[in-house]
Amino acid sequence: MTSITASAPTTKRRARIPRKTRFDFWFDLVMLIAFTLDYSFRFTGLAVHEWVGLIFIVVIPVHVVQHWDWVVRTTKRIVRRKPGRDTLRWVVDLLLMPSMVLCVAAGVLISQSALPAIGLHPFRDPFWTGLHTTTADVTVFLVAVHVALSWRWGLSLIKRIFRRKASV
Repeated sequence: MTSITASAPTTKRRARIPRKTRFDFWFDLVMLIAFTLDYSFRFTGLAVHEWVGLIFIVVIPVHVVQHWDWVVRTTKRIVRRKPGRDTLRWVVDLLLMPSMVLCVAAGVLISQSALPAIGLHPFRDPFWTGLHTTTADVTVFLVAVHVALSWRWGLSLIKRIFRRKASV
């Protein structure tokens, strides 16, 4: 005896995106927007530039902690002399960390708006101003390279997050 079964239409099922990955994506996107806004201080003004810059004191460590598993995994692979395509990104990130930390620290030391508004009066010194300007330029370059090297990850998540369910 033969039975006839109706086959259900085949649709691609969306793979579930882990909560941590979704948070990483949105946090990184907000961080990139904040960084772009912060670097546009001629547009936003000095006060906004300084307050957004101060936010990076918290945002940078959170970003590193969120991606620490990648840092450890990639570092182990490099140490075992098995470099992969993430090696360049690892080197860029290694250079980016001190550059961004120095940029934020020097920015705090030369604050003319945010810190005086809360009663702190940092000193003005051409060395710190020069360090802030130089590390800001280096940081912008390294962030651009970092984003470019991470583009595939971001684009695949955008596609997965915003993909519409197939019509039945």
